[in-house]
This record gives sequence, C-alpha cells and structure tokens, in this order.
Amino acid sequence: MCDYVYKSAQNLYCTKIILLESRFVMGNRKKLKNGIILILPAFLFILAFMIYPMFNVLRLSFFEYSPLRSREVSFIGFENYSWLVGSEIVSHSLYVTILFTVISVAIEMVAGLLIATLLAKFTIEVRSKVGKTLNKVFVGILILPFAAPAVAAAVAWKMLLHPQFGPVNDILGIEVAWFTNYPLMSVIFADAWKMTPIMLFLFYAAIMSIDPEQFEAAKVDGVNNWQEFRYLTLPSILPVLTIATAFRAVDAFTKIFDIVYMTTGGGPGNATEVFPLLIWKTAFSHLHFGKASALAVVAILISILLGAILVIRKRSN
Repeated sequence: MCDYVYKSAQNLYCTKIILLESRFVMGNRKKLKNGIILILPAFLFILAFMIYPMFNVLRLSFFEYSPLRSREVSFIGFENYSWLVGSEIVSHSLYVTILFTVISVAIEMVAGLLIATLLAKFTIEVRSKVGKTLNKVFVGILILPFAAPAVAAAVAWKMLLHPQFGPVNDILGIEVAWFTNYPLMSVIFADAWKMTPIMLFLFYAAIMSIDPEQFEAAKVDGVNNWQEFRYLTLPSILPVLTIATAFRAVDAFTKIFDIVYMTTGGGPGNATEVFPLLIWKTAFSHLHFGKASALAVVAILISILLGAILVIRKRSN
C-alpha cells in the first residue's frame, strides 16, 4: 500500500514537471513567434533598402550598362575593376578623399576635444544659477552647426566666403575667391564646422563621466590645468577618443558629398572631386552605371576594412 501511494505521488510529481516544461516550451515558442512578428517590418525594410541594393550594385559592377546608349546589359566580367585600377581619375579622387578625411577629422578632433574640455571644466566648476543657465546656452549654441542641414550649411559658407559680398573678406580686408583659390581647404573648413559638434559632445560626455572626486584630488595635489588634462582627462577618455575618431573617419571618407557638391561641384577642375562625388558623376553625368557600381563596391570594401580595423583595435585594447 505504501509502495502504491509512493509511486502515485511520484507519477503525479513527474506529470506536473512535464506540464510545467510543456508550458515553458509553449511560452517560449509564443515569445519567439511574437518576436519574429515584431522584427519583421524592420527586417523587410533592411532587406528592401540595404541588402537588395547592395547585392544589385555588386551584380551590376560586372556588367556594362548605359541606358541612354543601349538597352542591353552586357556581361564584361572584371573590366570595370580593371578600368578602376588603371584610372588616374580614380586614383586622384582617392588621394583627394584621403587628404580631406585626414585633415577634416584632425581639425574636428582637436577642436572638439579643446572645446569639450573647456565646457566640461565650466560645467563642473559653475555653482550659481546664472552660470548653469549660461552653460545651457553654450550647449545649445554649440550644437547648432550639427543640427543645420548639410545643404543649408554649404550654401551659408558659400555666401560667407563670397569673394565680393562675403563678410569673411570684409572682416579680413581682402578679396579672395576662397572656393576657387583654396577649394579643398575651404570645403574642409566648412565640413569641420558642421561636424565638430558631434565630436565635441562625445568627448564632453566622456569627460563628464569621470568621477568628480578625481578632479578634486588633482586640485588638492596642486596640479595645473595642463597637467590635469595630460595625466587625468586624456587617459580617461582615450578609448572614446579612439572610437569616435575612427567612426568619424569612416563617415568622412564614404559620405562626404553634399557640401562638396553644393560648394565646388568637385572643381575647379577635379581639385575637390571626392570619391562619393566621383561615383555620382560616373553614374548620373556620364551614365556608366557599371563603372559607378564598381566604384561603389570599392567604397563599401574600404568601409568594411576601416570598420574591421576599428573592431580589432577595440579588442586589442
């Protein structure tokens, strides 16, 4: 009798465990189904506007396609890539883009770090209500260049640097056609003015995340501002500094189009013909969609390479 009762209780316990496991499995399946339903719109959007165009560009890079010359799409293998390797126009555009990226990102990094350090120091040391209000005003003013549309920023700088009516020449007392005489540096300055705020606020957030007690301890030790920056602030934000600079370099290399297009159009000659602008001209001005696709594939590969270097660098740290 005792054995019978014991076995019945054991069977009942096993049955409860099986029911609980079934509910757990069914619950997980339901969650998985709901999760798939929720991510499906985003997945379809990525598939339609990112994955499919990328594969279509890769496919088209092996074909000769010029719609106004012929309706035929001819397979030519690696001829577009052979043209790309031997073209002086492409090599010059890569050189201009690399030069633009290095100088622009360097200006943004230095200016952003300097202003972020000063702003963070003001934020930490301010105590009065007036000071806190001024801090908010400074923050609002500093974000304005990044908030402005790129096209509007380009038009504004074209007006500011106008050789006859621009206020910059009036202030300096000269008459210089900046976008003609110094086209690349003018474009770099306009882009740096627009993109410095994003670097500034990344560095500002990193500095503000440092424990305030460390700054107080540095003051007690009698360090000056430069020593505080050199031995406390800079080492603490170095990982953010590296990652932000790397991401901005990828962005500058692959996405600089609108400011150049609206200010110089790649000129004079091809002095400011950056790589994204060359892709656009090859496709929509010269109507060589196969060659433009090959150029786009190279731009994607460069982005992947720079991203891989960023990941390896991050893991090594």
